[in-house]
Amino acid sequence: METDTKKLVKQTVIIVIIIIALTSIGIYFLKSHAENEGKDLMKPMTEASQIQTNEAITDCAALTETQTKDIITLNTIIQKHKQQHKVTFLKLYTYHFVSRKLFLVFSILSALIVFLITQNGWKETSFTVKTLFLIFTAFASLFGLSLSSFDQKVSIHKNGKAYINFDSLQKELINYCVTNADMKGDSITFVKLYAGVSKKVTELHDFYLEFDEQTVDKSSFNYEKED
Repeated sequence: METDTKKLVKQTVIIVIIIIALTSIGIYFLKSHAENEGKDLMKPMTEASQIQTNEAITDCAALTETQTKDIITLNTIIQKHKQQHKVTFLKLYTYHFVSRKLFLVFSILSALIVFLITQNGWKETSFTVKTLFLIFTAFASLFGLSLSSFDQKVSIHKNGKAYINFDSLQKELINYCVTNADMKGDSITFVKLYAGVSKKVTELHDFYLEFDEQTVDKSSFNYEKED
């Protein structure tokens, strides 16, 4: 009896190790694919962003040298905030892509095992099939909870939107540098423009990570601004 138990334990350990190894390989390839897909998606915006940061604001004819330097500094700060949201967007996109694919795979595998079990009944089902069922169900639950608990879709959307909003602020600075006017073409003082853009930067600056209140205690991740 003891020998049979040891064999079952050894068999279970081997099955778990094989599944974890295959899952790790799958995660690696899915992660690489998602990262490349995300970078391709962001590539045109990244190239435009580099131009806006490095070339668009160099010599503002209607501004003094000091004002030009202040505009360039503010533009650089905005670029840093954009980079923060870009990195967060790409990481969340990658995690969401991997979690969604693996949740689907393990859900299908679990359903197939359930079909086999229903044919013979739980008592008549082999130990290996039972082990596979429990492991596949556990992994499906793990990746399913990852999708729901961290509300990745909402976080991805908010970080993508924040990136675009910061990009719009850069365009306001570039437009003012060239035209000495706001985006509507109306004349505006340097102080008013600078203060307005700075205020928008302060309002937009935040950590956009959403959690499901029913599964995660949001008070542990309270990053809301305090007055």
